[in-house]
Amino acid sequence: MAENDTELSEEELLALSESSKEEFEKPINASGNSPVLSHDLASEDSSLGFNQAAVDLVNERFARQIRIGLIEVLRTTPKIAAEKIKIQTFRESMEDMAAPLAISTVKMDPLRGMSLVIIEPKIIFSALDSFFGGFGKQVGPLTATRIFTPTEDTIIGLLMNIIFASLKEAWAPVMPVSFERVAQEVNPAFAQIADDDDLMLVSRFNFSLGDDVEGHLTIIQPFSLLKPVRDLLRSRIQTNDEEDEQTVLWERDLTDATYDVPITMSVKVSELEVTYGQLESLKVGQVLPLDLFEQAEVNVAGATAFHGTVGEFDGQMSVKLKEYKNEENQ
Repeated sequence: MAENDTELSEEELLALSESSKEEFEKPINASGNSPVLSHDLASEDSSLGFNQAAVDLVNERFARQIRIGLIEVLRTTPKIAAEKIKIQTFRESMEDMAAPLAISTVKMDPLRGMSLVIIEPKIIFSALDSFFGGFGKQVGPLTATRIFTPTEDTIIGLLMNIIFASLKEAWAPVMPVSFERVAQEVNPAFAQIADDDDLMLVSRFNFSLGDDVEGHLTIIQPFSLLKPVRDLLRSRIQTNDEEDEQTVLWERDLTDATYDVPITMSVKVSELEVTYGQLESLKVGQVLPLDLFEQAEVNVAGATAFHGTVGEFDGQMSVKLKEYKNEENQ
């Protein structure tokens, strides 16, 4: 009986559970005066938490940087287009992958977690041919058991160095990062960096190389990898000082170039009405008397830009500009 007296009923246990839940749901640092943040370890935050456009901007910067790197190393001019990022499970992101592929497991410091950089063989063999002075040709179909030779591995390492340098530059406006290749696989079945149902950010880049070769570079990053930097990705990506200087130079050059663009200017200074019979009787050499307007419109590229007064200057008929006709006056 004594033992039964110390046991709690189901109603009492439920009441204790509800009171504890209410206590845990109270916000920490409600005033906002403390740097302490509230976090519930018992619940998983699966929300995206940042604008996907921020990662798309990083990918666009990466596409520009890697194109420059390939031009300098391979002496070829590839066309690289970044697709919009996709949010897929790890299973979905890998289901269309077929061996052989150059799959690199990559660590992105200071963030915790592993990513995958996947290069299709078309890019590798085209880069190999270009590196040795060819036109970027590719090889035929490869068997699933095909492994890369030491020379091909060297080209893969060269491509990875360009990819890492381009990624580092692309992420620079967000945060300083560095990349390290941890492992390399050929078969996607052995590149398991997450559970099948874990959410991943999939960035896909379309490569158009020499000899009409088209291939894909895919970067797969766990969603949990970018969670710690969600606040940085929510904010607008700023450009560095070098880009600001390049932008100023580009704007100045573009402005200077516009000064040499030819523009047609026309002025209507008179108008003459004739009958059809008079028009039929006109002959070459005949002089038509004209009464000049006192006021004229100056048209630039077919649109009225100025009002002017018709007169004479240095023995030539001329128009003195006196009023600029903007959109408000029209």
